[in-house]
Amino acid sequence: MLIINILNDKEVYIMENPNFAQYILNERRLTDKMEILLHFKKMSDCFFDNSVIFKTEICNLFLAHCNLDVDPNVVLTACLMYGCKKSTISFDINKVKTYAEEGSKYLKELGFDEKFCKMCLEVNRYKPTKNREKEGDILELIDNFGMLLYREDRRIFSPIECLFILEHTNLQGKENAYLKEFKNFVLDMEEMQTVQLENSKIITRLQNKINSIPKYSVAEGINIATEYRTESKKIYLECKKIEKNKDRLKDRRQEIFAERRLEKELAEQLEQKHKFTDLLDGE
Repeated sequence: MLIINILNDKEVYIMENPNFAQYILNERRLTDKMEILLHFKKMSDCFFDNSVIFKTEICNLFLAHCNLDVDPNVVLTACLMYGCKKSTISFDINKVKTYAEEGSKYLKELGFDEKFCKMCLEVNRYKPTKNREKEGDILELIDNFGMLLYREDRRIFSPIECLFILEHTNLQGKENAYLKEFKNFVLDMEEMQTVQLENSKIITRLQNKINSIPKYSVAEGINIATEYRTESKKIYLECKKIEKNKDRLKDRRQEIFAERRLEKELAEQLEQKHKFTDLLDGE
């Protein structure tokens, strides 16, 4: 169900629930997770705007596209929560360096376990950790990529431009377990061919939709994201169907070429054995 109004009974339930972590983790539906966080934001000092929604939707696409050995429910919850102590002032460099550590401590207070708090801390590398969690590498990719796509202080980069900056600037010299998979994912989402013979641009379409509304119109952002999940899935399946048909056509062409090549080779073998052209020359 799409969010239209703030529901007071939901807020009361959150307030009375002693373990917020268990509450939001037990909710498997992404839209409902976002709705829970929207209500929680009203009652606490928790950062939550449309940039969070945007990044989480990219993460959801990435997890659906790749068969990664992680729990999508945990990763998506972490994607919603890792920035809980971000500042609304995006250019506050001191806050940029400390929000992940502050958020990790706050998440522990909310009932999240040590691993969850550690993966959220590892969204950036201002606070070094040993034996990084693989989920932390996913969050690092999503945060850096989404940050390049969703900005107010400069022009917005395209997803392909963001990939280049991500690899050669933001993550240069850093080991990230899923960088290769993420690059393939972005290229696939952006460059598949649609029925209209255009590039799919699934991420760009989401980027344009989210960037078209005010940053703090979060309920509207959740509605847009929820609706776009269906739209993006339809685009993706149509593009894959086109690719499959192209592959079938390519395979059939290869079969025809192979049959013709075999016929030519057989004809040449018969000619060498029986010298049919000599008979014609004799006439």
